[in-house]
Amino acid sequence: MSIQPTDIAIILVSLAACVYCFVLSRRLKALQDTKDGLGATIMALSKSISAVSSTTQDTRAKTGELAARLTQLLADADAMCTRLKSMKGEMDAHHASALDEVKAAHARLSAQHADLTESMRDLLEESKDRILDMKILMRQVQATSQAQSKPALQPANADLQPAAQLPETKSRYSYDY
Repeated sequence: MSIQPTDIAIILVSLAACVYCFVLSRRLKALQDTKDGLGATIMALSKSISAVSSTTQDTRAKTGELAARLTQLLADADAMCTRLKSMKGEMDAHHASALDEVKAAHARLSAQHADLTESMRDLLEESKDRILDMKILMRQVQATSQAQSKPALQPANADLQPAAQLPETKSRYSYDY
């Protein structure tokens, strides 16, 4: 058996193909290496995608909860606004009625004050009249007592009248005791 040139070429091409396969195998192993190669990159991207996916799901769930809570808070705020408006209306009505009551009470007190002032004036007038009457009576009593203490000095038919015959003075307010 003789070796022909074509056989050598085939062996050389086969040997080159083996070397090329060996180099290609090493490159593929380097790419598939989970530490430094494309495998690591693909694995990191896969982990990132799963993390983003779970974060997105959590965010959607929390967003749904927050939206429900916000809806409830808005409904509560609307109810509170309605309640506050009704309370403000009631307070305004109470304020108006209280103001009317205060004005009416002030008017009553003013009328009572005027009545009391008038009564006090009348009482003061009456007191002045009584004091004047008492002064007159005191002068008459004094004159009578002086007249009785000096009978020897004056004649019997003097101008002085006895105490029983003195004119009686009455004030406009006379009281019988």
